[in-house]
Amino acid sequence: MKALHALAFATAALLVLGSGVVAAATVEITVTNIHEAKGTIRMSLCPEALFLKDNCPYSGSAPAVAGQTTVVITNVQPGIYAAQGYQDVNDNHEIDRTLLGVPEEGVAFSRNPSYLFSPPDFKDASFTVGPREALISVRLRYF
Repeated sequence: MKALHALAFATAALLVLGSGVVAAATVEITVTNIHEAKGTIRMSLCPEALFLKDNCPYSGSAPAVAGQTTVVITNVQPGIYAAQGYQDVNDNHEIDRTLLGVPEEGVAFSRNPSYLFSPPDFKDASFTVGPREALISVRLRYF
């Protein structure tokens, strides 16, 4: 009987203490302006320190569908992130570039910031992920 009371107390304590734990969110990214149903759409969520790098902590992918597709990224901790992604037409897991460094595949950033000769700044692409589902839309740009 004592063991049952101890188990009930431990469970109640975990429920009370566990209420302070922040829930992870799901981020659904609708990717539009996909020119062809070829390859994979790859998206990442990056904090400022990792923006424009290859090692962002959250990522997801979906088959490219002409027009639009949705990429779902799960278990995202609340915070401020920027989404970055591209259409990996040949599925080589990298953005193919010209000799001048211009992307040969469509690229996208959250909040669809304007940029021409260089990628956008984090502040122009950042958004907040809370404890619940976040829905964003990005548009692939081709150069």
